Amino acid sequence: MKHSVVVNADDLGLSREINEGIFAGLAQGVISDASVLIDAPHALDAVERLREKGFGSVGLHILLDGHLGWSSPGRERFSRMELLELFQDPAFLARCRGDARRQIEKFMARGLTPSHIDTHHHVHGFYPLFFELMALVKEYRIPAVRHSRTGYTLTTREPIPFDPVLYRQMEERMEGEGVFFCRTMAEGAGRIGEIAAFPAELVVHPSRGGDPWREREMATLTSETFMHMLEELDIRLVSFRDLVGMDRVSRSGSF
Repeated sequence: MKHSVVVNADDLGLSREINEGIFAGLAQGVISDASVLIDAPHALDAVERLREKGFGSVGLHILLDGHLGWSSPGRERFSRMELLELFQDPAFLARCRGDARRQIEKFMARGLTPSHIDTHHHVHGFYPLFFELMALVKEYRIPAVRHSRTGYTLTTREPIPFDPVLYRQMEERMEGEGVFFCRTMAEGAGRIGEIAAFPAELVVHPSRGGDPWREREMATLTSETFMHMLEELDIRLVSFRDLVGMDRVSRSGSF
């Protein structure tokens, strides 16, 4: 039996090089979904190419770093304790929700339908931000959300605080709302062999040029080794839209 994996490319729209890498991966069949950074400098080019190629339903990569005081490379305006205190401020959370709403509506105004939601630097791993986004997921009927059952690590920052009780509450909230999430999330093309539970999302960041680490990700995705791993592990690549459809069929009992 084939195991379903979404190879989802983040940051679509961030640069020309990233756009080229992601569209090359989609064309070669080694990337099966993508998340658009709708406020990014090259988002319009990405959106136009998605529509031309018939990808009307893709992910939205929501950017809230400015509210958190985060900037590249790894800069944080607030200490982690100060940031957690900000999450107790209803006005702060309202601003985050308002910005996320603006991005959803901008995405939809470009003629795209959000098949799933995720966030830049996985900031919805902070429970208060997850709660705000879930309100929008319900309002806009977005069918799927990225979720990691083991928390989120960040290459240039401290990990998102992980509390298994809160993360289980996240799952219960999504299950209660009928929102789909993968049972496993792994990050990095080289981790395809570590996935043990399905359906799964493999988060990748490919690029043709630009950051060397993104170029290495591209090289891994397009290598013979990666393709052999898919065959050996009996993996079929699908989109979030595919998984949501299969989940609905399963829930209805139809075959």
